[in-house]
Amino acid sequence: MIYILLSSFELVERNTQMNSYLLVILLLCFAFVGVARVAQPDLIAQTFSGFFKVKRPDSMGFEGSKLQPSMTVLIVLNYIISFATCVFLILYQNEHMLETIGLTLKIVAALTLLQLVNFRLVFLLSGERAILDSMSTVNKQVWSFGGFLLTSLALLWILNQEHRAFFEQLFLIICFSLFAWRIIKGLILATQLRYKWYYLILYLCTLEILPMLILSKLAWKYFAVII
Repeated sequence: MIYILLSSFELVERNTQMNSYLLVILLLCFAFVGVARVAQPDLIAQTFSGFFKVKRPDSMGFEGSKLQPSMTVLIVLNYIISFATCVFLILYQNEHMLETIGLTLKIVAALTLLQLVNFRLVFLLSGERAILDSMSTVNKQVWSFGGFLLTSLALLWILNQEHRAFFEQLFLIICFSLFAWRIIKGLILATQLRYKWYYLILYLCTLEILPMLILSKLAWKYFAVII
């Protein structure tokens, strides 16, 4: 009887070390946002307004004073790191640590580079500087707002891993919503710049949708269990 009672208090090993590492990474993200907010106190308010507005964006995506390039780098880093953290959480398996880290870096690098290269390729082919500046600003707006969402999501996810399935679905919904809103804002922007409709279709099919379909096909086997 005493043995049964004592065995009920047996310590169960938990993966708290990995959680500690991830929390340190998220603390770095919060530090980035904090420094940027000190540099521009209305950063969060302008990020929200810049994300939801659909008119042609101002320089650097902010309504008022221009955010310093170094502060913009911090906000973008917050997005990339929080996005990578969520991807790692959705792929993480105890017995495949190095493989998961490598795959996470590949996915994040591919998606980030894709969103950086596509409209720059349009600029090289068309010579239209307006589309380069405006789409670059749209990227900053989406990434800034998305970084806030993903940082909050990653923090809740790490602290409540018993609800992993819920956070996985929520992460996929957020990623799809950010991608869709980026395309919508890009289309509205293109109409404001008076681009012809067949250029828009060519841009969407070849530089937005097709690369995403290819990447989704390559990564499908890793996410098929979740969906």
